[in-house]
Amino acid sequence: MTKTLIENGKVYDAESHTFQKRNVLIDGNRIVSIDNNRGNADVTFDATDVLVTPGLIDLHCHIFNHPEQPSRLPADRIGTGQGVTCLLDTGSTGGDTLDEFRELVVESQKTHTFALCNIGSPGKHGLQSGHAAKPELVSIEKTVRAIERNRDYTLGVKVLASSSHTGLMGIEAVKMARKAAEITGTPLMAHIGNAPPVIDDILDLLRPGDIVTHAYHGKAGGVLGFDNKVIPAFKAAVERGVHVDIAHGRSSFSFRTCETALEQGMPVHSISSDLHRGNIEVCVLSLARTMSKFRLLGLSLEDIVLATTYTPACAVGLDEHGFGKLEVGGTANVSLIRETEKAVEVEDADGERRTTQTWIEPVGCIVDGSYFRTEEPI
Repeated sequence: MTKTLIENGKVYDAESHTFQKRNVLIDGNRIVSIDNNRGNADVTFDATDVLVTPGLIDLHCHIFNHPEQPSRLPADRIGTGQGVTCLLDTGSTGGDTLDEFRELVVESQKTHTFALCNIGSPGKHGLQSGHAAKPELVSIEKTVRAIERNRDYTLGVKVLASSSHTGLMGIEAVKMARKAAEITGTPLMAHIGNAPPVIDDILDLLRPGDIVTHAYHGKAGGVLGFDNKVIPAFKAAVERGVHVDIAHGRSSFSFRTCETALEQGMPVHSISSDLHRGNIEVCVLSLARTMSKFRLLGLSLEDIVLATTYTPACAVGLDEHGFGKLEVGGTANVSLIRETEKAVEVEDADGERRTTQTWIEPVGCIVDGSYFRTEEPI
């Protein structure tokens, strides 16, 4: 097996929440040392001025690249191609199509890929939207059985709780998703957007360990209420342990909303992209670009790395699959990123433009011991 040494890098340690200058020695697909020793290696990477982090995780994207799902992306396009080691498809498949995810994604891509099962039935022929809007398409039975058949890559349940997706089913679709998650013992991820159902009713159904995604969108009826105060239902959800996910997307992240919520003590637990074909060339582009936007909002580099490694891993059980930390004996899933002083104009999903002072870009990543160099960071 090949021994790989990453030397002179600033290595992120999740326990101390700090970067420390260390060498990382990898033997095959396992980390064998993290220290100041050089050791013998077949391949050596000089990581001077490079941040060495646990493998980056995008907790919300759409990679079920099926002929009948033209809006989805090949996983490696936004995974190993952009320094990201692990992607979670958030509900591009449902009970009728989850089985196909294995062949079309898991077995065909180098990036580690996992899925949430949609309580609706996306992926069916001719069905592009509204997949949780019709009773005949929303099935607890199909969702539970599909998850049970595919436990190795299915980590939870997804519901798109907005009017364009649930239609007249409204809050009932959320209740059914809540029940499917309860039966399977997995977390529920709830997309929030345009009402109905109203956000308060959705949040009231979320339990500790569940995930609210698109948390800081700029639409009316979101987490900010009268006089731009965070609504009590959102505060209560955070206090009882609901995970707050960004999921930038084409219409679901507002600088102003996020900034206002942060000022009132609200968290960013995970930074994710919601990448799909509709935003791969505009607005979002990559996970690293999304990470850079949070430097604009005052998050430290350590907090940004935490929100793209350890906390998303713990949210859906990826820590049990070897993600979230760099540790001796652990699987060699590693990301190499660089932060430079660079002014780049970026925009949120509402079209507001701001200019960065620093810029995060991927250098490459190691997946199960194999190195993938980022050719063109975006």
